[in-house]
Amino acid sequence: MLKSGDANQDPILQEGDSIVVTQVAALNPAEASALASTSFSPDSIKINVVGEVAQPGTFELPPNTPLNQAILAAGGFNNRARRASVNLVRLNEDGSVSREEIPVDFTQGIADGKNPSLRNNDVVVVGRSGLAATSDTLGQVLAPLGNVFSIFQFPFNFLRIFR
Repeated sequence: MLKSGDANQDPILQEGDSIVVTQVAALNPAEASALASTSFSPDSIKINVVGEVAQPGTFELPPNTPLNQAILAAGGFNNRARRASVNLVRLNEDGSVSREEIPVDFTQGIADGKNPSLRNNDVVVVGRSGLAATSDTLGQVLAPLGNVFSIFQFPFNFLRIFR
């Protein structure tokens, strides 16, 4: 009924009727894909990709888009990115926020825990590599020393005026 919309399976409700919807214990990727392509699924979902990617920002993607596609929509990793894994931040239905570290494998199909399907308003966070983090820290530590050395250069710069 989800795909074809068979009217014979769509009874008319009357006053006093009740609808009972049971909760699904687990949903496999094939079922999730079928549900995402139904008529009540939105045309697009908004995903935020932040951190060390070529073009961070908000992207409108088709429902059921896997995490890897969101990274590619943001232009892929930049040269400062930690490429082994990313963080997926998700607002849950109960209002809580979950964060999950997902290993990145661009050859992986849709799979929970490895390349999950994204939901509306998910945030993909691409962190810095160890080398980039070390470089940033050294830059912050050594920046004040540059100011100290410029004080010692002042007399030489002053003498150049009179040459």
